[in-house]
Amino acid sequence: MKQPFIILLISIIMLSACDYKKEDMESNKYIPREKIVLVLADMQITEAYLENLKKSGRRMNDTTLLYYEKVFKKHQISPAEFEESLLWYKKDYEDLDLLYTEVITRLNELKAKNEELMLQMKADSIRADSILRAEFISDSIQNHVDSLKALEIEVLDSITIESSNNI
Repeated sequence: MKQPFIILLISIIMLSACDYKKEDMESNKYIPREKIVLVLADMQITEAYLENLKKSGRRMNDTTLLYYEKVFKKHQISPAEFEESLLWYKKDYEDLDLLYTEVITRLNELKAKNEELMLQMKADSIRADSILRAEFISDSIQNHVDSLKALEIEVLDSITIESSNNI
C-alpha cells in the first residue's frame, strides 16, 4: 500500500514542479527565453570586447560595469532581474544547455552578418577607389588634352606669324 502512495506522491511533486516553472514564466517574473538569449549574446560580445581592451593594455578600472549597464539598458532590464532569471534558468541544466546553444546560434548569426557587412564595405571601398582612380585618370587625360590644345594654339599662332612675315 505504501509503494503506490509514494509513486503517486512523487508524480504529483514532479508535475507540480513542471507547473511551477510554467507559472513563473506566465507571471512575467523572469525574463522570457527569447529575450534572455539576446541578453546573454550581448553579454558575451561585451565580455569579448572587454577582454580585447585588456589585452591591448588599456586600464578598465571602473568602466567595466558601465559596459554591462549598457546591455541592461538596451534590453530594458535591471541587473537584479537578469541575475534572478539566470538563476531560474540554471535550475534545469538540460534546458540551460539548450539555452546556451541558442546563444551560440545567435552569436554565429551576428558573426555572419558582420562578415557580410565587412565584405560589403570592402566592395564599396574598392568601388570608391576605382571611381577615384577613374576620376584621376579622367583629370589627367583632360590636363593632357588642355596641354595639347595650348600647344596646338601656340603652333598655329607661330605658323600664322611666320606666314605673315613671309608675305
